Amino acid sequence: MIKRRLSTKDIILIGMLAALCAIATTLKVPLPTGAMVHLGTAAIFIIGIAFGGVYAGISGAIGSAFFDLLMGFSPYTAWSFVIKGVAGLIVGIIAKGLWPEGGYSGSGWLGKALFGCVLAAAWTLGGYILAWWQVLGSLAVALGNIPASLLTSGVGMIVALLLSPKIRQIVNRQM
Repeated sequence: MIKRRLSTKDIILIGMLAALCAIATTLKVPLPTGAMVHLGTAAIFIIGIAFGGVYAGISGAIGSAFFDLLMGFSPYTAWSFVIKGVAGLIVGIIAKGLWPEGGYSGSGWLGKALFGCVLAAAWTLGGYILAWWQVLGSLAVALGNIPASLLTSGVGMIVALLLSPKIRQIVNRQM
């Protein structure tokens, strides 16, 4: 494991990736349950697979919370910060390691990426069930949002696993 501090370059890239998470989350399809299917999860998964846990955790936390704050979902801001931050950390550590220049290479990365995405999706589902229950005051409504959460994570996994091979190549060359 590489131990290091965040550099100015890291902070700039994380900021740009956080903005990408917020923008990707705006690409959404609202569902009748009040939940939505969006590409923010795909962005977090891609960042984790390509850049590692530190970048995905911080950018996922900031980008998702920023989206909630700006788009009228403020009761979920703190929840999203923690849930999506940890989800990014999970997928990133499993798929790439902590840092962009560390981590795993070779043919086994795809299995690690898929496993990381599945664990991150499970964490996200559990976290948002608690968030919906607390914010909406109804466990039944919270449980009713499970299909939307699973659909968002499923779409995120498909998009991430399709785009990540090329993005990983670019990131590995640049970092």
